[in-house]
Amino acid sequence: MVEKKSGLIGTYKYSAKKSRSLVFKSYVVISSMVGIFVIFLITLAGITWTANPVGTGPFREQILLGAILLGIMIPLVAPVFIVSRRQQKDRSTVRNEDFIGGSGYGYIVSLFIGLGIIDPNDHKLNWPLESVGLWIDSLPGSYGVVVVVLSIGMIVAIERKTRKLN
Repeated sequence: MVEKKSGLIGTYKYSAKKSRSLVFKSYVVISSMVGIFVIFLITLAGITWTANPVGTGPFREQILLGAILLGIMIPLVAPVFIVSRRQQKDRSTVRNEDFIGGSGYGYIVSLFIGLGIIDPNDHKLNWPLESVGLWIDSLPGSYGVVVVVLSIGMIVAIERKTRKLN
């Protein structure tokens, strides 16, 4: 028997142990690594901005970083919470967990593509899909936000669709 879940780490453990889907189990591992990396980067940015104030007011940058962190982390952990809740109610199937894990992977990929679009610097690419990378780099910055928002909408749509399949 799997012990009761408690908090974010408990939910991740519960979902990983109870799931029968390899796609979803791999998403639990990858999303936890991406989440730890994002928290690490945001923490470093907060330390840097605190050490080098720009003069825009006290803690204004930290509030912005907190909003960015929540905006990235909530969609990242949402698939795990969705599956965990369904597992507790015995409404989870392998097929649904595969779809939800796949939508989570879609969010991670769109997050990195969106960050590549938003970044204003020109990049030198030396890889087989160089033309795709150059095309992504040439898009206007607002498209990066659109890509990420569309992937969040994909998570919501797949959650609703798989809810009806039970």
